Parts: sequence; structure tokens; C-alpha cells
Amino acid sequence: MKMNPVYRQETTAGSRSFKLPLVILIFNSILALVALLDMYSMINQVRQTAEIQYSSFLSLYVFAASVEFVMLLFLVPAMTAGSINGERERRTLNLLLTTQMTAGDVVIGKLATNLSTILLLIVSSFPILALVFIYGGITILDAALLLLCYVTTAFLTGSIGVFCSAYFRKSTIATVASYCITVLLSLGTVAAYELSGVLGHGSGSNGSSGFFYLMLFNPGATFRSVLSSQIGAGNEIADFFPWLEQGPVSFVSEHWMLFGTVTQIGLAVVLVWLAVRKVEPVKRSAKRRTKQ
Repeated sequence: MKMNPVYRQETTAGSRSFKLPLVILIFNSILALVALLDMYSMINQVRQTAEIQYSSFLSLYVFAASVEFVMLLFLVPAMTAGSINGERERRTLNLLLTTQMTAGDVVIGKLATNLSTILLLIVSSFPILALVFIYGGITILDAALLLLCYVTTAFLTGSIGVFCSAYFRKSTIATVASYCITVLLSLGTVAAYELSGVLGHGSGSNGSSGFFYLMLFNPGATFRSVLSSQIGAGNEIADFFPWLEQGPVSFVSEHWMLFGTVTQIGLAVVLVWLAVRKVEPVKRSAKRRTKQ
């Protein structure tokens, strides 16, 4: 199978730069610092009470995993929002599109390059999260599900960044737009659900079922459902946000991670397809100028 030429070139150039090791160092240093501070507070608690609360180690896992999730949520759009328009600003996009590569090769190659970096960050951070394995409570399957959640979130937010990069000419505007869409998915869906309940469109004190299922697009909801199922917090989706009470019980809500993951991957694929459609006319225009 032929490797994507954009991916090959970008990864080769990136491997020779000090930027990637620096990003890995900073990312894992922040995560390690968070874990050490949390462990320090646990040690102080043991000194005061002379009791070891093994549930505290689960809290360490949840806290460290949440910090990593938030970092991914805001790091990935910044990395991908300048992928297409960055080439345009350097005036190399037209040159790139006059080759035998398709618009899909360019868009997917740019996205795959950034996602491979994010995957490296995720994998390199797992030894820190694996501290809790010593004390039990978290299995290899739990770690695999968390990895799947991280990868899905990275794919979705990365696709948002590439989409905005294709539709906005300036990298700054594309980055701001990427963050706005990410916040809209993460907080806007929750606000819409709560607002539907306030306006009386839901049943009882909750929002309507339609707005509840809108949160399938919310990566935070999927992440919370993963943690709830791992730490034994009861219903997988009923308490994924403290301000949500009881959502409608259904087959979807009982298998929230599955449906949330599929929904978010589907949305990411659509965004990538739209980005390719946006770049395709640029390629045709570049080829016409070359023939002339």
C-alpha cells in the first residue's frame, strides 16, 4: 500500500525537529506534575488519618485522565487549524495541488500527520495513568477504552481544525473558529438540553429527549460515560455532568460510549469530506493555470 506523500514528508520533517520531543516533554511534565500533586495530598491524608483509602487512587486516575482529556480538547484544534491555510499563507498550496496528489491526499495527509503526533502523546502518557494499576481497580480493558475515547476525541477535534483550515484563509481565524465549534459541542449541547427543560419542552424537570441525544456529539459526555463505567458510578450516563439529573433511559443511554463514539467519528468523517470538497476547486484552478 502506497503511503500518503504528504504524511510521509511531514512526518519525516517533523522527526528531525526538536519541536516534537519538546511537545512530548511539556505534555507529560504537566500530567506528571498533576499526578504527583494529587499523590502528595493523598500522602498527607494518610499521615493525618493513619488510614490508606484505596479509593483515592481511583480519584487520582480520574483526575489525571480528566486533565489529559482537557489538554487534548484544546491542543488538537490548535495543531490542525493551520494545516491547509498555512500552506496557502506560504503560497505553497497551489504548487502542492499541481502535482499528482488529490485534494483528499493533501487534507488526509495533513490530518494524519497531526493525529500521529497526538497518538504519540497519548501513548507516552499512559505510564503515568498506569500508576493506579499497582493498587487495582483499573484493568487493561479500561485503559483500552480510555485510549479509544482519547483517539475519537482527537479525530473529531482534529477534523474540526482541518475543516476550519480549509474554509478560512487566515490561520488565526481558523484557530478561533475551531475553538468555538469545540466549545459549542462540549458546552453548547449541554446548555441546549438544560434550556429545553427550562422552557418547558421536556418531561418533568429534565430537557427534551431530542436535546439529550444531541449530546451524542459531545466528546465530554462520552469521556464521562467511560469514567462512570470504570469507577462504578452506577448508570453510565445519568451523572456524567453534575448539573444534569436523569436523562431518558433507553438502549442508547445504556450504551452511550458506543453510540457517542460512532456519532463523533461520523461527524469527523463528514467534516473531512467537506474540507476535501473545499480544497478540490483550488486544485482544479491550479491545474488550469499550469496548463495555460
